[in-house]
Amino acid sequence: MKKLSVVFCLAIIIFSFMDLESKGTNFPYSIGPFITLKGGVNAADVPTGIMNGFSINGLPDFGVSGYIPFGDKSQFGIAADLAYSTYAYDMKNTTGIEYVSTTQISYFTLSPNIFIYGFTAGLNFGIPLSGTTKSSITEVDIKTEDLSIFVEFRVGGMIPLYYDDFGRVNLIIQLGYFLTEQSKEDYSFSYNFHPASGAIGVSYLFNLSD
Repeated sequence: MKKLSVVFCLAIIIFSFMDLESKGTNFPYSIGPFITLKGGVNAADVPTGIMNGFSINGLPDFGVSGYIPFGDKSQFGIAADLAYSTYAYDMKNTTGIEYVSTTQISYFTLSPNIFIYGFTAGLNFGIPLSGTTKSSITEVDIKTEDLSIFVEFRVGGMIPLYYDDFGRVNLIIQLGYFLTEQSKEDYSFSYNFHPASGAIGVSYLFNLSD
């Protein structure tokens, strides 16, 4: 969780140094690719003898972003992503033989967000595609039929770093938390996985209109 806090603090610092002169005319309709590096942790309770741990994804998230402006006078609109997204977290067994297992689950995701002067907030929806749990002693494939379609609450930023008549380069910062349980079947009574994640990356959006 400390690393997620660092990402959040970084977002605040960047927002505070944004060029105030850029906070004016809205951006045009635009679309383009993005890529982010993401890490996460299981934010749910775990049984005695298990500890949650932070893990960075081996594969970055990537996809297509789009922007629909609301009006011309202010930077307000809808930002949406279609992506291949992976969520990873560690779990450490502290009883008996100590070992760390890393779970990585990949999804096809759709994320509509409200965009206001660089800030974004919205929901992310994901359909499971594949998953594994690996440790030093075993590797297990996770069946997609055992995983739920998820709903994630997401906040962050899409901050223009450079823009011209053709498009703009954006810094992407995202923090997310699963509102739904990751597994269809609960295990160990009331315990189920609720990943929390932080991501940072870049996008380039091509202008589709003046």
